Amino acid sequence: MTFDEIYDLVREDMKKVEEGLYRNFQSDVPLIPTITSYLNDAGGKRLRPMFLVLSSKISGYSDGNRHILNSCIVELIHAATLLHDDVVDEAFIRRGNPSANRKWGNEASVLVGDFLFSKSFLLLASEDDSKINKSVSAASKEVAEGEVLGLATKGNFDISEDEYMDIIYKKTASLISVSCRIGAIIGNASQEKEKALADFGLKAGIAFQLVDDILDYTGNPEKFGKTIGLDFQKKKMTLPLINLFQKAPAKEKKKIQELVRSNDNLSCRLKTLVGMMKHYDSINYALDKARNYVTEAKKEIVAFDESPSLTAILSLADYVVSRDI
Repeated sequence: MTFDEIYDLVREDMKKVEEGLYRNFQSDVPLIPTITSYLNDAGGKRLRPMFLVLSSKISGYSDGNRHILNSCIVELIHAATLLHDDVVDEAFIRRGNPSANRKWGNEASVLVGDFLFSKSFLLLASEDDSKINKSVSAASKEVAEGEVLGLATKGNFDISEDEYMDIIYKKTASLISVSCRIGAIIGNASQEKEKALADFGLKAGIAFQLVDDILDYTGNPEKFGKTIGLDFQKKKMTLPLINLFQKAPAKEKKKIQELVRSNDNLSCRLKTLVGMMKHYDSINYALDKARNYVTEAKKEIVAFDESPSLTAILSLADYVVSRDI
């Protein structure tokens, strides 16, 4: 299934999610709806709500709006992290438009991000399910830990691949994993199926971040929706760079460090580094790893009955590694 075909299957649910998000973006403080509406109007695939809705459907959930409520919870958390990330990264582009911090400043972006976190947990309080409450709280903690770990390893060429995989598990995959887990919980799936869906989301989420790592070096800025080379510019150690540094001989290791640490022309440095990554096959290494994670993710949910929703969620996992590579 194409992404459009997947979306068509959950279109009515996603419309309700959008309506729920809009309601929760509102506030009596005028700047809050101004910034949240701007962020919302920039678009986005709503992958986390889609994973949650489809997980709930393959788990048997069919009556009620808990899938909508919980989709809003995870998407509000995600939106909050976007505002905070752009401040930390000093990013000026988000989904092809000037970022909120570029338009309104870092202070406003941080505080509105805090508002969105607060709204997500206010909604969570209305979800009378301790398992969901604990799962979302744990995922939120892991997201924060992942961001701090990523910050602490900037420019650290000694970071191992395993250490980096732990960072992306926390900062990206944990929220996708909990989205799938919630779908299983509200569908009253067995413990085995709940774990299977959580593991599916975890592996798909890791693949998603690995592809983001690649696109930071090779993506089309208009399609990617973010500034190309931002991770490189901020000296973030992502998998293509980690793999290149591991493979390069000592003489070229020094050159790589100089390219990353220099403040000279970004475009030229990026072009040189991408050329080295292609020479040592580091881009393909990261892409193969992402594809393998999706293959393993899909194996996790073989026990679920065949249905259009199962086909859709498997196709959604495929989508995360096929976007504009």
